Amino acid sequence: MGEKQGNRRVGWFLPALLGMSLARLWMLHGLPINPLVGAACDDALLVKWAQHFFEGRWTGPFSCYTFMKEIGFSAYLAIICRLKFPYIMATNLLYAAGCLVLLYAIGHIVKQKWALCVFYGVLLFHPVMAAAQTGQRVYRNSFAVALAVWVFGCILNLYFDIGKKPFYRSLIWAVLAAGSLGVLWETKSDTIWLLPFTVAVLLATAFLVLKNRKILAPFPRLALAVFPILGIILTSHFVDIVNTKVYGAAGVAYYGPAMSILTNLDEEGTEKNISLPRKTFQKLCGISPTLALVQGHIEAEMDAYDTYDTKPGDGNVEDGWLGWALIGGIDKAGYYKDCQTANEFFQKVYQELSAAIEEGVIKVKPHSVLDAYHFSTGEDRKELLSAIGETWQFVASHRDMHSDVCVVGEDNLEGSKVFESITHEKSYHEPIDTDYHCAGWAAFPQYDLKDLKAYVEDGAGNQYGELEFLESKDVGEQYSEVKGAENCRFELGWDYTGPEESPQFFVTAYQDGKQVAKSGVTKEGFLEKDKNVIIGSVDGFVDNREIQEYHGTAKQAVGRCNTVYQIYRAVGSILGWAGLASYAGFTVLALWGWFQNRHAVSRSGGQGLEDGTYNGDNCITLNSWLVMTGIYLSLLVLFAGVAVTHLQDCPAINYMYLSSAYPLFSLAAMLSILKCGELVFWQVKGKKLL
Repeated sequence: MGEKQGNRRVGWFLPALLGMSLARLWMLHGLPINPLVGAACDDALLVKWAQHFFEGRWTGPFSCYTFMKEIGFSAYLAIICRLKFPYIMATNLLYAAGCLVLLYAIGHIVKQKWALCVFYGVLLFHPVMAAAQTGQRVYRNSFAVALAVWVFGCILNLYFDIGKKPFYRSLIWAVLAAGSLGVLWETKSDTIWLLPFTVAVLLATAFLVLKNRKILAPFPRLALAVFPILGIILTSHFVDIVNTKVYGAAGVAYYGPAMSILTNLDEEGTEKNISLPRKTFQKLCGISPTLALVQGHIEAEMDAYDTYDTKPGDGNVEDGWLGWALIGGIDKAGYYKDCQTANEFFQKVYQELSAAIEEGVIKVKPHSVLDAYHFSTGEDRKELLSAIGETWQFVASHRDMHSDVCVVGEDNLEGSKVFESITHEKSYHEPIDTDYHCAGWAAFPQYDLKDLKAYVEDGAGNQYGELEFLESKDVGEQYSEVKGAENCRFELGWDYTGPEESPQFFVTAYQDGKQVAKSGVTKEGFLEKDKNVIIGSVDGFVDNREIQEYHGTAKQAVGRCNTVYQIYRAVGSILGWAGLASYAGFTVLALWGWFQNRHAVSRSGGQGLEDGTYNGDNCITLNSWLVMTGIYLSLLVLFAGVAVTHLQDCPAINYMYLSSAYPLFSLAAMLSILKCGELVFWQVKGKKLL
């Protein structure tokens, strides 16, 4: 009878989780993407790679960016594009599933269903998954948040299930942990912050296996504790193998050694966060004949990147952008033709500068581990601790994490359509001056464009404008055998006054007044199937009426998301400080309870407490403390890494770089408050502390 009543009491739990999940998806419906078309090293690069993945071409032709970013997000984007899943929805569904996995793990130490429901709601609705610079951007930050939640959830479930559940259950968690950690490792370069938590929990898992005498065959289970680390190794090795097959190497071997010298010279007058001043670079060009070959190109790139600095106009490039300026100039000088050419260039630069160091012409700064982590002097340590505190407060306050109607101007119309195509999402456009706008390229293999006239027509043959073909070197390189491919790009806007609500338009070509080719134009591209008649691509097709209809939907979605954001913004700091205080209180009370239990066991001759708290609830208390401590220590590592970058490279205290911290920070705070409250409650009730 009591069991049935218990089931009825929790019968609301799963429907509540489902209801919150559906509410979250409803909130996100219509949220526009934020297509940063001009982010050539970030969003635009990873979207371009995703297109190449989609076409089965790995990351495409070799370039100066080939080994500069991880490929995980681009591969993910290509997969959901192939499945035709909308990007924002797919990423939030992945995140919601990860929250459920993490919630299942927390259920081993939190038995109150209402508390689990609250935890899930706070994690699920977190604004980081819908913010303009994370959830709305077509970039890796929101995907990394989802993967981080999966990593924590799967590893904790492996720890809790390893000695209690069937082997296959532990195997599933081990494989999922390996997969999520491996993909995250190939998505963001700062994933190392997860390793302390991962290694500590896996060691504890191995200890449980060895300690549990009921496990007859411990070694297969013991092997599962190695799976997550193997996930990193195998994923990285797979990427290296494919890179070697496609580009001839897994990286530009001499890039690192050459850059290490360029950015670590001991020169007078160097400023903070500027490792290679313009004057020093010019001096090096006088020392290295190879570097002198690209001096003009690199200085032009320095001029371009100087505008992004905290001191624009000083002629120098700060460390956060210096690397991009250097490789950009080297690329424009023609030394990134292929991997071998690039490596030979950097090898020569390295050898020439190394010889200058041996001759005493230039000196390299003495470098230590303490220097690398801004910990070598008392002043450095003080700055680092201050920056860590600033980072903590930034996360706790949930600053700047709003959604936005990110307006795409007409100049970026074509590029934004590429983002929309790969994500199956919409962006928020400015109204255009005409009813329709089309941009792309078209070539006619059997004809010379000089002999043709091409128009946009409707189904009745009414013409709305003639296509003026522009230079298209990219198309010419890909279709060198097609006449006119080097001058086949077009862009045209037109008004429509016909009777149809949704007219079909065509690109029609004429030679000497006779129609020779005709193909329908849609958002998806040309409708013509005969590649001998016409080939081409519609990079952007805009219907102004659809833009106007979507604006209302987008604004409503942004408004819903920002209402939730304001709640997190209001209570974030309170929750953060309360969580930290509760964690300290929980630690003190748990230690006090442990000493009480030790004393009780000693008095009972080594037997556990009669009510079973020593063997049962005491274990829950210990596991609770381990989970909270593991999360807080992992966050501390992340905060320290961001603080070091902020102090030594470029401004980095930003929620984009800290995105994965937010849900875990909230979870640790809520768990600390709940568990500390429980211990205080039992103390007031006069029961033994656990």
